[in-house]
Amino acid sequence: MAFGPLELMVLSFPTDRLNDGVRTTLDRLASAGEMRVVDVLVVRTDAAGGACAVELTEIPGLRGDRTRLARLATGLITESDIDEMAPMVDNETDALAVLLEHRWVRDLAGPIAASRGSIVALTHISGAPGHGRVLTGTTI
Repeated sequence: MAFGPLELMVLSFPTDRLNDGVRTTLDRLASAGEMRVVDVLVVRTDAAGGACAVELTEIPGLRGDRTRLARLATGLITESDIDEMAPMVDNETDALAVLLEHRWVRDLAGPIAASRGSIVALTHISGAPGHGRVLTGTTI
């Protein structure tokens, strides 16, 4: 399956605070046409700093259709991604990793290519400079 450009967004939050507001937003994104949720998981560390992935279905604060939540996890976020996110969290903080596909860029790529042009860069600019952490590294 071909994908448009992908972006891995990592959000941190206190371990006990992931709730239905997050699930509702993921559901809305999953059903929208311009962006697609490709993979989702929670990264958690223990007191010794060991990182592990936690499926959304294992988060007690998330209610709703467990089958739908399970479908959001596809396994495209890798162990090396989890290892890279581990320093961003501690035993009181989790990270929600959301791999998004920018479908609108794929739609734009056809007309650009027909004009013998190409998409040469995609850059993510976080919404609040100086707030939170950003994983760097963009490839197209």
